[in-house]
Amino acid sequence: MSMREEELAGRIVRRLDQGLDRIDARTLARLRTARETALERLEPEPAWSPAWAGAPGRRAPRHSISPRHVLSVLALAAMISGMVYWQHLQHSEDPFEIDAKLLSSDLPIDAYLDKGLDTWLTR
Repeated sequence: MSMREEELAGRIVRRLDQGLDRIDARTLARLRTARETALERLEPEPAWSPAWAGAPGRRAPRHSISPRHVLSVLALAAMISGMVYWQHLQHSEDPFEIDAKLLSSDLPIDAYLDKGLDTWLTR
């Protein structure tokens, strides 16, 4: 709550407390009974529950799985699988083939380790 809301709530509580001495005992007993009944019927709200985006205060129904959610999860799983497969294809060159290419080339191995190789290749 912001400071302004707290101030307003405090003013409301003080105003309601001032009116308590004007209400007779029978009405107070009925109000107390009604409040206790309402509190008994009240379900405890979970500490955390998902809410619908764009609809503040409207909570998602419990244990509901819609086809839209299933499709979203399947699409995400397919994208992740595709990325893993694509990366596997990119890095699938055998280390023995790399070694064979290095040993069969005209350049010595030390040239590949040199930081200036890129500039030498561009010339």
